[in-house]
Amino acid sequence: MRIEVERFDAMTAFLGETVERIVLHNAKGVSVELMTYGALMLAINVPDKNGVVENVLLSYEHLEDYVSNPMYMGATIGPNAGRLAGGKLQIRDEVYSLEINEGISNLHGGRKGFHTKIWTMMGEQVGTDRCSVTLGLEHEHLEDGFPGNIAVKAVFTLYDDGKLTLLYSAISDRACHLNMANHNYFNLSGNEKTEISEHLLMLRSKGFYEVDTHNLPIFDLVSQECSEFDFSQQSSLMKALHGDRGGIDHPFVLEHDRLSDAPQVVYEDPISGRRLEVTTDQPCAVIYTNNIGYKHHMGICFEMQQVPNKVNLLEGGEPYINETTYRFSVVSS
Repeated sequence: MRIEVERFDAMTAFLGETVERIVLHNAKGVSVELMTYGALMLAINVPDKNGVVENVLLSYEHLEDYVSNPMYMGATIGPNAGRLAGGKLQIRDEVYSLEINEGISNLHGGRKGFHTKIWTMMGEQVGTDRCSVTLGLEHEHLEDGFPGNIAVKAVFTLYDDGKLTLLYSAISDRACHLNMANHNYFNLSGNEKTEISEHLLMLRSKGFYEVDTHNLPIFDLVSQECSEFDFSQQSSLMKALHGDRGGIDHPFVLEHDRLSDAPQVVYEDPISGRRLEVTTDQPCAVIYTNNIGYKHHMGICFEMQQVPNKVNLLEGGEPYINETTYRFSVVSS
């Protein structure tokens, strides 16, 4: 297990502020590449069934695109994941005005959300079976309209067995709204060789919410069974990508069983043999298959979070925790 930390000269030049690049390595060829800008994952490199190590995250072809980052690719999202309608946030009797940066909504915290901040290196640890790095961010009260002086941490831990955990934690000095998520797009073909239509997906879900014309959830839970989003059993993404909706951009309410550590998501590429299992403590996964524009249907995003367009109240002094585990393995053909 080892960690590399170096000044990321290209991003530093773009931004005029120091950005660091961090790479976590295990002994079996798996590595995770991060940068302090946006607490963002640039690459996760894992082997296929033949031992070929490739990146399973979508990436931009030009590094400067991570500054504008229209797809929020790889970034840490906050203070708000998803959409808040009308740019209004009401916490008890207080109403806060937020930036509207998509249609009628505040999307992913606005144009100056957590994904645009340079996070601080707070520490690193290397053990016999894991290595981790901790990044920190201080959100000031009313910054971009969001209340609370909020101290945020993101801990990325890579294990020797190929497991990767992402732990977001925070504490605020007053009542606030906090709903964070990671915005990786996964393509298990490796180095984006194919679109994801032949990838297989299984979801442990109670159902999903349809969305209106502004992509805001309609709070009437729909069973995933007997729909083009039926992933109660492992099934190809083809029907969802090429069905009436043209892909997935919906919140799924996840099942949690305290007596089982079964993953909520199982995602697999039959050709490469790579499998990803995702387990989270969050109640919802907003699943997005990149349905328009650049790299159309080339990746899938599992945004593990609270249900969007609702206030996720965090009281002053109350700890916020959001933990997701990504377990990579290989399935023999």
